[in-house]
Amino acid sequence: MSMRPINLAITLASMLLAACTSVRELQNPGFYSRQVTIESRGVQVPATYVVPLAAGAHPVLVMAHGHGGTRDEAGGFVRVAEALGRLGVASIRMDFPGCGESTESFAENNLDNMLRDIKSARAYALAQSGADSKRVGLLGYSIGGRLAMMATGQDAYTALALWAPVGDRDTMVQFLGGPEAWQRHKASARTQDSTVFTTPWGDQQQLGIEFFTDLERSAPLDSIKMFSGPVLVVYGDQDQVVAPQVSLSVADAARASAQVVRREITGADHGLGFYSGEAAHAAQVISTTVRFLSKSLAQ
Repeated sequence: MSMRPINLAITLASMLLAACTSVRELQNPGFYSRQVTIESRGVQVPATYVVPLAAGAHPVLVMAHGHGGTRDEAGGFVRVAEALGRLGVASIRMDFPGCGESTESFAENNLDNMLRDIKSARAYALAQSGADSKRVGLLGYSIGGRLAMMATGQDAYTALALWAPVGDRDTMVQFLGGPEAWQRHKASARTQDSTVFTTPWGDQQQLGIEFFTDLERSAPLDSIKMFSGPVLVVYGDQDQVVAPQVSLSVADAARASAQVVRREITGADHGLGFYSGEAAHAAQVISTTVRFLSKSLAQ
């Protein structure tokens, strides 16, 4: 899950991209950033597509944000996307149900729906001019890391980058208040269609029954055990949400990977500097991730 999102004021010029796609486009040195909508599950999912201006085929990165976060992740995902755009890597990032600019209820925020959105975003990006279907990376933060691991079992990916990934079930159980609170919320969601949960930072979320059942039956480590591409796991040694040992267990599970990089950010909590304003921590995460992905996707 993410820390509480920070509102970012971004001015974009409006123009039409396609019949079902609303676009706000801003030209930047080396890349274009397009605000688009992607059809997935019969709904319109808000997304940002960043495309390099460099000629020739370019790799693509799909980005999955954390629980209750947004596709920008307090600027963290924006910085990764733009840095990679300048290096010739395209990227797509979307708002999951009930997050950011999504018009859906948070009650639709479950692993199955989010995995389908990742698949749709990947298909959208690969349908764009210049996209190289043989070089596709995946970046996931927190619960987005769990999704990223699971997505590697559904589609072909070249490289995988994970920020404080939720690799176990206990992390989310504790996030909701422990086993008793988990079962209480689950029972409420089953009988009343959804249950109201207040996060540690004060946000109220409606959780549907699929939120619980999807998490209980998911096995992300089974997926990452089969992934053969390079893997990066970034985590903060002061993370009180996803414990460092959980992140390390994910790295340890990547047994088939050609390369596993573990990067501890000393002094960082679960926000990895993005939500706490700790610029030095955030800079380490960005530089490590961009370096890893640009190298891994260049081949």
